[in-house]
Amino acid sequence: MVAKEWEQLELLVAKIQQELAPHAEVLHNAKIMGRATDQQRQVDVLVRQKIGQYEMVIAIDCKDYSSPVDVKGVEEFKGLIDDIGAHKGAMVCPKGFSKTAKKRAKKWQIELYRPVDTDPHKWQVKLALPVICDFRSVSIAFSLSESNPKPFRMPLDFYQQLQVFDHQVKPLGTPLEMALNRWNRGQFPTSPGEHHNVAIFSEPVTMVDNGYGELVPVTLQVLLHVTQRIFFGYLPIMKMRGFRDELTGEVVTNAFTTGNLDAKEVENSWKRLDSGDEPPARPAMVVVGLDCYEIGSGAA
Repeated sequence: MVAKEWEQLELLVAKIQQELAPHAEVLHNAKIMGRATDQQRQVDVLVRQKIGQYEMVIAIDCKDYSSPVDVKGVEEFKGLIDDIGAHKGAMVCPKGFSKTAKKRAKKWQIELYRPVDTDPHKWQVKLALPVICDFRSVSIAFSLSESNPKPFRMPLDFYQQLQVFDHQVKPLGTPLEMALNRWNRGQFPTSPGEHHNVAIFSEPVTMVDNGYGELVPVTLQVLLHVTQRIFFGYLPIMKMRGFRDELTGEVVTNAFTTGNLDAKEVENSWKRLDSGDEPPARPAMVVVGLDCYEIGSGAA
């Protein structure tokens, strides 16, 4: 037999609560004897959990209304909480709650939620994260210095042609190769602005051919000029289950899965923010990405 819609909502809420509190006992359609009424009281979802020698009892009331729950609904639920001696109460309604209901619930410390679930059903929601993408690019200037008294003949494109060795004469690559590799791996400074006298190699002094067939010690450094491009957009959430707090606007969940973040889509479709611009909404996440480079090409 297919459950009625209001019962399906209760089962959904129980499922979400069990995921949020996997070690708690979560009961659907529980019966508890009222302390004042001396009658069996029905609770849509009851949560019990041991904390040391104590037991915490939480009552959750589910309302599949076509309009927001009003203050009367909150007052009735407060009577249930007091009668069964629950330590905490929460109400869940997909249509939300009236302003006066929120005010009364806040005074009585009753939580108010909407269910959040991306699975297909009557209360399915489509979600997206407001995201800032901060892309960093770099311009690199190379410098070489040596104090050896021997003659030194340096090609103009030394950063691309000069083979660098360590003191055991192990080849390390060219200055350009190493600089691009270190930038692509995030091993160079990436904050916007200029960064002077940044070492290319882990060893401060390396060896290169002086142009006359002899290896001489040199210091190789770069000047980095880092710029940024900032974009704002929404990243679709493909999978999430939890509750939206109607009093704070925050979502309570223990996991979610987003869609893919495509750099080209960000560049072409998201809103470009100039320096000092405020995003249209508070970002839930800031992603910093580096433009990566290959020798003989632009950013990859």
